[in-house]
Amino acid sequence: MNPRKPRAFTLIELLVVIAIIAILAAILFPVFAQAKRSAKGAVALSGAKQLSLAQIMYTNDSDDMFSPVVQYRDNPDGSEDWAAFTWTYVEQPYMKSWGILLDPTGPFENASDAISAGNGTTLALYGEWGMPPEKIATTGAFSSYTFGTTAQGKLMTNNQQWIYDGIGGVYVASNITMWSAQGYQKGATASLTTTAVAAPADQVMIAQSATWDFMWQQDNANDFDLYWSGCGSNTYGCELVITAPVARKRDTDGPTVGFAPWNFNYNPPSQMPTGLTIYAATDGHAQAVPWRKLMGTTVVTAGGQKAIKAFWPSGL
Repeated sequence: MNPRKPRAFTLIELLVVIAIIAILAAILFPVFAQAKRSAKGAVALSGAKQLSLAQIMYTNDSDDMFSPVVQYRDNPDGSEDWAAFTWTYVEQPYMKSWGILLDPTGPFENASDAISAGNGTTLALYGEWGMPPEKIATTGAFSSYTFGTTAQGKLMTNNQQWIYDGIGGVYVASNITMWSAQGYQKGATASLTTTAVAAPADQVMIAQSATWDFMWQQDNANDFDLYWSGCGSNTYGCELVITAPVARKRDTDGPTVGFAPWNFNYNPPSQMPTGLTIYAATDGHAQAVPWRKLMGTTVVTAGGQKAIKAFWPSGL
C-alpha cells in the first residue's frame, strides 16, 4: 500500500492565512506604537524627577533658595554682547549628565539628534524643560502675567482673567545692553526659598516647555494663550509655540508645540492644548496631568483675584 501523499495548502487557504496575519498586524501595530509612546512618557517623567532632585540639592547648598532661571553675563571674550546661563547650566553639577535634559516625547530622542539640530545641544538645553520666573524679575512693560486677555484665553477662563507668578530669580549684569524683548530687570532678583512656597506639592518648579522660562519675559508675552512662530520653523508643523508649559496633542502623543519661535508670525491657533503635561513640583514629586487641569485650577487670592494654583507660590 502506497503511503499517502501529504496534502498541500490550497491557494484559498494560503490567502486566508495571509489575510488573518494582515488583520492581526493591523490590530497589533498601533498597540505597539502606543506602548512605545507610553514608554517615552515614562522616560520623560523620570527625567523630570531627576531634574527636581537636582534643584532640591541646589537649594540645600544655596540657603534654601531655588536656582535662578537665567543669568545674563558678559561673554567670556569680554565683548559687550551678553551670554545666557540658564538654570539647566546652573544645576549641571547636581545633574551630572546633560542627557536627563532630553525629552523623548519631544523632537530629540538622544543627544546626537540635538547636536545635529545645530548650536550643539542648545535646543535641547534651552527648549525641552522650563522653570517659571518671578514676575518681579521681569520688566512690567512686557509681562502683565494675566491669563484670559485674548479671545483664545477667554474660551478657557470663561471670560475671566487669572493671574500667575513663578519661583525663580534672574541675574542681569548691569553693564549688559539687553535686547528689549528679553524683558528682565537689571541687577539681581533673588529666587524664592522653599519655605516661601505656600503649597509645595501644587507649585510648578519645572515643566515641559518650549524654552527655559516659558517665554514669560518675551515682548508682549502677557498671556499663556499667546502663540509664537509659524509652520516653517516649527518642529511640529503648524501647532504653534505657547508661552506656558506645553502639552501633548493627546495623552499618548508628544508635545503639541515646536521649539523655534523666531519668525514671529502670530498665526491664531485652532485650540488650546488638550493632552498631558509633565511637571515637577517644588516638593520634588513629578507627575503627568492634563494641561487644562494644570492651567485651569484656580485659587482666590487675599485681594479677591483668581490665580492659577500651579503658578501662585505665595498662596492665599
